Formats: sequence, C-alpha cells, structure tokens
Amino acid sequence: MTEHIKEILVPVDGSENSIRAAKFAIELAKPLSIGIRLFYVFPAASVEVIGMAGMSRADIDQAAQVAAQRAFDKTREGLGNHGLDSMEEETSMGDPAEEIIRYTEDDHAILVVIGRRGLSRMQSLMLGSVSDRVLGHAQSPVMVIT
Repeated sequence: MTEHIKEILVPVDGSENSIRAAKFAIELAKPLSIGIRLFYVFPAASVEVIGMAGMSRADIDQAAQVAAQRAFDKTREGLGNHGLDSMEEETSMGDPAEEIIRYTEDDHAILVVIGRRGLSRMQSLMLGSVSDRVLGHAQSPVMVIT
C-alpha cells in the first residue's frame, strides 16, 4: 500500500492532538520519502459570524490567514527538531470535515493522518466528530491518532 501513497495530509488546528498527528505523520513520511501537507480549515461558522459583524471579504480572508498561520506556527513549534523542511501548508474555508473529505476526492494517493479531539461519546454524538466524519467518508486511507 505504501508505494501508492504520495503525500500525507495532516489537518491541523494547533491543538496537542493535531501536533501529535503531525509527529506521527513525520515518522511515516521519512522512511517513505513522501511529502507532508499541513491543512488548516477556517470554520464556516467563523466566516458567518465575522460576516455578520460587517467585515468585508478581504477582512475575512485576512482573519482566516492569521488563524491558519497561528495553527501552522504552533504545529511547527510543537514538532521542534522533528519537523520536515519540505512540509507544505494549505488553507481552506468551510466545514472542516467536508473540506478534508473534498481534498481526498480527486487523489486517492493521499493518506490523511488526523488527531482526535477526545470528545466523550455523548459530546461526539451531539457535536459530531471531524475525525469520525472523515474516517467514514474520505476517498483515501485515514489514520486517526488518539
């Protein structure tokens, strides 16, 4: 299977669980000589709230980029010396699970390595879990790191 994987996608939000997923992805990527893409999704709910506050589209885009850079910086800081120089970064806006799933639709040679927030079963049922939704709907392999 590993000869078919050409990239590892790691959704990040700056949390400890996403940093743990990035560390795991690095350990997988190094011996396989494949790239890692850190992927931050600015939540659609945030876009709606900012829009209701009367901010322009340019201001919303800037807020998304600032939030993404904060998540990327926190992830790289958490990786310390373990980071890969060749890690790429990408940002999207929308529902995090849907955007991650969309990323896997056109290219099945991507391995998604995602951290789990660790919600209780009741919270997960009520709020929905990004990792559970990605696991159930992604078109490429998914590893959930707990």
